[in-house]
Amino acid sequence: MGALHPDFIVGIEEELDKPPGGSLHQLYGADAPDLRSLLRLLLKESETGGPCGTLYAESLTAALATRLLYAARSQKPHISSRSSPLPARALRRVLERMQADVSANLDLTTLAAETGYSRAHFLRTFRAATGQTPHRYLIEMRLEKARALLASRAMPLIDIAAECGFSSHAHLTSAFRSRFGVSPSAYRRERPARPFE
Repeated sequence: MGALHPDFIVGIEEELDKPPGGSLHQLYGADAPDLRSLLRLLLKESETGGPCGTLYAESLTAALATRLLYAARSQKPHISSRSSPLPARALRRVLERMQADVSANLDLTTLAAETGYSRAHFLRTFRAATGQTPHRYLIEMRLEKARALLASRAMPLIDIAAECGFSSHAHLTSAFRSRFGVSPSAYRRERPARPFE
């Protein structure tokens, strides 16, 4: 599938609030279910052509690199008992950027730049402020936009998928059904048309 460049790993380690100590050791044969899960998710994303976008892939890669660092140094990741949420002004800037570029393939670097934080610190503070990862929050925004467009009945489903940043009609359908319990076409059939939304 590929490898993580040493400079990338060093960058991730520099962004950690509490970098692991100790010397690195080999991980061959280590049983690490969390690493396997992250690798499976990355592999699935790669094999399906990246339908969830850059933000999702970068979040998984950063999580994998962090877990690898701690595993290679034989330490458990430091879990802060309380993580400070993103300040309201910074959160508002990020959310405005997400809303303005809801259909774009946003990445962690772009969103973190809105706050002035490192990517790792941004991820933690965003989650503390919203209860969701940036990727999950962006998907929710896209689904709400899709729901509004479906109610207007003016656009074909494939155009709604593109307008809302989904990689395909199938990706929209899967995410919509998972969130609302019904397919986009069924949702549209069940709702009266509202042409002025």
